[in-house]
Amino acid sequence: ATGWPVTVAVVAPAVRDPEGTWRLLSRLRRYPVGLAGGVVTVAVVLAGTIGPVLLPEPGVDIVARNQPPVFLTVSNADLAGCVGEVIDGQCRGTFQYPLGTTERGVGTSRSLVDGARAFVKVAVTGVALAAPLGTAAGVVAAYAGGTVDRVISGVAETVKTVPALLVFLAWRWLAGNGTPFILVVCFGLFSWGTVAGVVRERALSEVSKDYVRSAELAGAPPASVIRRHLLPNVARAAVSASLARVPIFITVEATLAFLQFGAPASSVLSMPPGYQSWGETIGAELSSFPLYWWRVVFPALTLLAATAAVTVFADALQRILDPRGE
Repeated sequence: ATGWPVTVAVVAPAVRDPEGTWRLLSRLRRYPVGLAGGVVTVAVVLAGTIGPVLLPEPGVDIVARNQPPVFLTVSNADLAGCVGEVIDGQCRGTFQYPLGTTERGVGTSRSLVDGARAFVKVAVTGVALAAPLGTAAGVVAAYAGGTVDRVISGVAETVKTVPALLVFLAWRWLAGNGTPFILVVCFGLFSWGTVAGVVRERALSEVSKDYVRSAELAGAPPASVIRRHLLPNVARAAVSASLARVPIFITVEATLAFLQFGAPASSVLSMPPGYQSWGETIGAELSSFPLYWWRVVFPALTLLAATAAVTVFADALQRILDPRGE
């Protein structure tokens, strides 16, 4: 159920402005690599939000443990049972479990869907922290100017130099625990400086335009000018800058999960029992490699593909949403 707000947040703007969405897609076709990345990103988001609802709850099936992927075989002597045919002592994979199964007898494809669920949660949490803070700071700094601009810009530059991982490790040492939630919070809070710099640069070019001056001469208060005139015109730059941070959030979460720092204490990133992120799956299944290689290879390839897809998609969006980048 936690994935539905993400789906609504993505779909609602497209429904409200179908013409703008179509223009965006048309321009995105000029960047085929970015378009491919966007398709993969959307597929991962849908898998992480809708997939857990459509697929049955994972259970434990002793007979189906460690089944090989379809068209491949593994020695039947290494299995508790074989779902497919046994030919010359080799258990053959089946279309029932096209990517094989895990130690618990759960299809590897189901594990990939569960990892996508964690992927979406991490991305949304990190962006939800960095985007609002960076946008607000950048717009206020550009509009206020003077001392306010220098102070906010100085703080933003300082925040950019602080290693978020070091902050997380310090927290872990002081508090005695460190969770994926705390890690993503650290990276989200210490990533707003980058977003603020991009938004400030864009807002500076808007402040001097006639429509802003006209609003001021009409007696509009500063808060109204920022909310009604500046924010809509810097939103694209804020979105592209925030999306560019997502691969970092995903990579650090996967690294933390691989190292098994512990289960999240917050329900924001917590997963139901039996569910694992891709990084956690890789770390937990590494001991089974290379005998049951599919339990490690498929999550690793999915993590790599999803991270690369978001990276190239964010780069393409940055070129499209910020006209100066084209």
